[in-house]
Amino acid sequence: MEVTYKVHREDPENGGESSFSTYQVDLPEDATVLDGLQKIRDEQDDTLAFRASCCQGTCGECAVRINWRAQFTCTTKIADVTKKGPEILCAPVRNIPVIKDLVFDMDKFTWDKMAAMKPWMEPEDEFAPTENLIPESEMADVRKTMSCYQCGLCDEGCAVLPVDFDFLGPGAMVKGYRFVMDPRETGARKEERLAVVEQPKGLWDCVHCYEANGKCARGLEPSSKIMEMRDVSFKHGIKNEKVARHHNSFINSVKQTGWLDERKLVMETEGLTNIGGLMKLVPTAVRAMTRGKMPGRHEKRPGADQIKRIIEKAEESK
Repeated sequence: MEVTYKVHREDPENGGESSFSTYQVDLPEDATVLDGLQKIRDEQDDTLAFRASCCQGTCGECAVRINWRAQFTCTTKIADVTKKGPEILCAPVRNIPVIKDLVFDMDKFTWDKMAAMKPWMEPEDEFAPTENLIPESEMADVRKTMSCYQCGLCDEGCAVLPVDFDFLGPGAMVKGYRFVMDPRETGARKEERLAVVEQPKGLWDCVHCYEANGKCARGLEPSSKIMEMRDVSFKHGIKNEKVARHHNSFINSVKQTGWLDERKLVMETEGLTNIGGLMKLVPTAVRAMTRGKMPGRHEKRPGADQIKRIIEKAEESK
């Protein structure tokens, strides 16, 4: 089977600009995309750089975009990606610095951010006399997240990382989930753990687009894990002060009037005593006024008391 590979080439260390190289490869119909890349490197171009390790879809090392869709080259059959034509395009996953060709910087993309999650246990009693036995029922969900490949596909689909690379991303926060939800961390330890996950650029910067759920090769549902950690944060008390102010302002506004008062929300989120922060809002307010988009003042709406009761009932059930 004659296949055309169009492969991303880039060598930032030598000042090279990104481009694509084209290769003609003859492969059996049951070959994988990785088989083709290896044949290119072995027979046509030994400068081509890409990653691969297990070759059976259990390590995530070979993640690239194949025809603009993030996948593993070792499990993707060329027959499946050439149904619409004989060309296979291979490019690095999005949102990540490229080291060379299809090899990307995992330190900046994943490892540094996972390290920020402090991914290790810190027992309160360093020299406990016995082992700490936990029922399997309490560890089942946590154990599932331990099977994460750290392949980066969830971060590739993230809607925040393209505009803010410092955002922790779903990959690192799944690692945070593994410890936030671990029943062996309780009390002050759990509070400290939540504070780490709630740091700026963390838990509350997720825009809940749920793209990460569809990208995860292990079906770990990273976006859902982030939402679960938010629920835990609500129960323990939000540690991020700005987020806590935003939450309280939102709830209080709807409770009092049945409406969301956007003007109060913005100011109370920033902090009514934070003069510098409030001054930064002035240009936005001026633009809103000149374009007729400044929110008006909300009077108490009909049915506001019923809305208040619904909210209080929900709060009681938490």
